[in-house]
Amino acid sequence: MRVRSYFRPLVKLGPKTAALVGQIASVDYIEVLSEIEALLLESKLIKKWLPPYNIASRDDKSPYYIHVTKEKWPKPVVNHVSTGALAGPFLSGWVAKQILKYFRRIAPFCTAPRRVGRPCLYSHLGLCQPCPNDPATRPEDYLTNISRLRHLLRGQFTQVMRQAVKNQDFEIAAALRDLLHQPISPEEYLVNPNLVADKRQEALLALKKDLHLWPLDRIEMYDVANLAGTAATAAMTVAIDGEINSGNFRHFTIRTHPPDGGPDDVAMMKEVLTRRLKRTDWPLPNLIVLDGGKSQLSIAKTERIQSYPVIALAKKEEVITLRQAQGFAEIKLDRDNPGLQLLQHLRDEAHRFSRRLHHKHRAILK
Repeated sequence: MRVRSYFRPLVKLGPKTAALVGQIASVDYIEVLSEIEALLLESKLIKKWLPPYNIASRDDKSPYYIHVTKEKWPKPVVNHVSTGALAGPFLSGWVAKQILKYFRRIAPFCTAPRRVGRPCLYSHLGLCQPCPNDPATRPEDYLTNISRLRHLLRGQFTQVMRQAVKNQDFEIAAALRDLLHQPISPEEYLVNPNLVADKRQEALLALKKDLHLWPLDRIEMYDVANLAGTAATAAMTVAIDGEINSGNFRHFTIRTHPPDGGPDDVAMMKEVLTRRLKRTDWPLPNLIVLDGGKSQLSIAKTERIQSYPVIALAKKEEVITLRQAQGFAEIKLDRDNPGLQLLQHLRDEAHRFSRRLHHKHRAILK
């Protein structure tokens, strides 16, 4: 939306914007994986190139920067001082505050002006833990979060992830993974502007090698959501040439009702795939991935489904299961395998997408 706003009739643009647009000879871009990466990369690019139209902001104020105060209980602040800044420049204070909001659940910090002797509201929300207002909080425990925040603001995501795993802070590692599916620092994008496209190709090549499948132009992932068999839904998520394509995502409302009234994820998954493969107006998949294990994969022997390569991906252990003539085979890939990471991303999106419709159905039933 921000880029599109520049391409309007000049009479609808302000004098400064009209002058900028009049000097555009070409447009280039760097693809990133998340909004937070885009905001930090934009800051790095402005700092590197000092483009005159970015540095001279509309309100004639200098750019914004993020600092961490030097006190017993440090906290981040946003101001116009460039010296000693951890992140910036940013074109608006809103961008800087949005970045801090992103990182606060990974590295909680305190914003209270003074200590009041009891945990604050943000502490109960998990955004100020350990809370300096709690008399039992030790400064060194709080400073651990501030150190983590400093690394995040510098774009040192991988370092934070590794340190969290080393310290067995798995909740922190999971939160960072959810925020930045494959954490990439701004510096990596500056070194290789085509990094995302390269990673997609790397993921496809890894899957082709590990699964012995070719081609993999279209991968479809399926997940079922239900509550004891009620309000059952499913989702199909799609990767085209290794890129998650939300425009091809599809919801399904499950019609299967087991006789005993309980959940039957296998029958539900079978229904979804049967209905999907009847859709001749949808492009056919090169690979079908089911959220689950051997039970879900057993449906692949049905007449319509067995014409397609089908695998299952189990949660927690992240084991890939394949059907073979003599039964099942399992593949355990390294967690940093780019092909596995692509399937995990597809699975996480399918889980989120199926639960969205599931919760809507549950709301109707109340």
